[in-house]
Parts: sequence; structure tokens; C-alpha cells
Amino acid sequence: MRRGIVVYVEDKADLLLQFGCLYTSYKYINSNDTELVVFGPEEALKKIPSDCIKYKYDPLKVPPEFSNYPFINSLSCLLSDGGNDLNKYDFILRSDVDTFLTPAWNHFYPEEYTVGKGSYVFSDNVRNSIKKVSNRLGLNHCGLHNLGSTHYGNPEQVRKVSKLAVSIAEYILVEEFKYTEGSWPEWYRGVTSMYSSEIALNHLIPNVKIATEQLDYDSTSTSHIHLHPHIHCWHTDSMFSKFQFAQGNYDHLVRNQLNIELVNDYCLYMSLLSKKTSSN
Repeated sequence: MRRGIVVYVEDKADLLLQFGCLYTSYKYINSNDTELVVFGPEEALKKIPSDCIKYKYDPLKVPPEFSNYPFINSLSCLLSDGGNDLNKYDFILRSDVDTFLTPAWNHFYPEEYTVGKGSYVFSDNVRNSIKKVSNRLGLNHCGLHNLGSTHYGNPEQVRKVSKLAVSIAEYILVEEFKYTEGSWPEWYRGVTSMYSSEIALNHLIPNVKIATEQLDYDSTSTSHIHLHPHIHCWHTDSMFSKFQFAQGNYDHLVRNQLNIELVNDYCLYMSLLSKKTSSN
């Protein structure tokens, strides 16, 4: 068995800080079948540890709409020459850098294409807009909404979904948001990659498991880490918050006073440890 955790990292302080937390959790769980695969510009890769698998990938600039929508690169990097190497894995997990792995990862293998939970469809207006785009592109939408940004499965399938999602995102950015940003939490340009991934997944994959407990689990939870292999930092100031961590508001806390069996303390512990390690 061979697995890859796949992320895209830009040379930005906040993203590199978040990656450091993911990397620290990856090292902590000591998985014997998993590699951490990082795509990104050369300047970012220079700051990534040498025991990661690294592929140079510059941000998309064509069409121009992609140049100011950086979220597309976490999808499009899978379509690159380096992305072809991902087919050597039995499974890949495509995710974001503001995530953590827990020891539960070491025995979590997908039986089918598996995604985490998302939170971007709150109204009939958004549902109808998504289905309108699907219809215009001649794609089938099965009614699965609020799919997470983390996808776990056969690499050929994950890459196929990513490829279609990139082309759908181009359509959405160019046609749907040509003259407007929209407004959150309604139809909104800022979550185009979530819309496009949802449409692609509904069209391409007949059996999808939405694993709300296993993928993209909330970093503020006090649940036990052994129930949740993969944790995602949502937009919150509650502990654990990636924003509060970046501002140094947890620096006064002591790691050995945390209960790392609990999700939010585990995230905090890994984050403090990553900061200590990077300063040595």
C-alpha cells in the first residue's frame, strides 16, 4: 500500500505557517505508507522540508481570471507533469494546507471515492445556480451538495475530477462572475472551486461517500482524535483557530498541559510544536 497526501503551497507566510502544522502532524503520526507531496513555486519549495516529495508548479495565469483566483492551483497542479507521478500511489488525498493528520490516518483506507464536508450551499438560489451551470455545460448533477475540499481515492479518479473542475471553474469565473463578485453566503466568486468540484464530482463519480467524521473535521471540536483521521481549520476564532495561531495568541500556552487526545488540543499542540521546531 502506498498513499500520498497532496497539497499546493504558495510562498506566503500564512500558508507556510499552516503547512508547518500539517507537516508536524504528518511526522507525528509516523505513517509507514504515506508520503507528503507538495506542489508550489520554486521559492515556496525551498522552504519545504527535504523529506517531502516536491514538484515545482507555478500559479495559473491563463485565462486572466485564474491569476487572481489562487484557489484553482490546488486543483490544477494535479494536471501537471508532476501530477502524472501521482498515479504511482494506491490512494491520494488532495487537501488544503490548513489541515492536520491524526493517528487515525494510519488505518483509514477508502472503500470508495471519499470526500469531506463543505459549507457553501445555504440557499435554493445557490443550489439552482449550481444546477444551472451543470445544465449549461451538459453535465449531470445528482443532488450532492456541500462537498468538502478534501478528496480521497484512486489517483486517476481524483485527477480526473480535478481536471473537469478546473474547466468548470474557468466557465464560472468568466461567465458567472464576469461583472460581479457575488455576495457570501449567496452565489459568490470566492468559492468557485467548491462549486466546480461539486459539479465535477456529481457528474463523474457514481458512488461518493461524504465522510463528515473522517475528513475536514472541525478543528474546534473536543471529540477524540482517534475518531477523526483528518482535521480542517474552518473560519473561526474559537480554539483551535488558524487565525489566532498566526497572530501569536496561543504562544503563551504550554504544550504539556494540553490533552492531545482531544481534537482542538491536538491541533494546538501540533501548531506550537511546529513553531518551536521551525525556530530551532
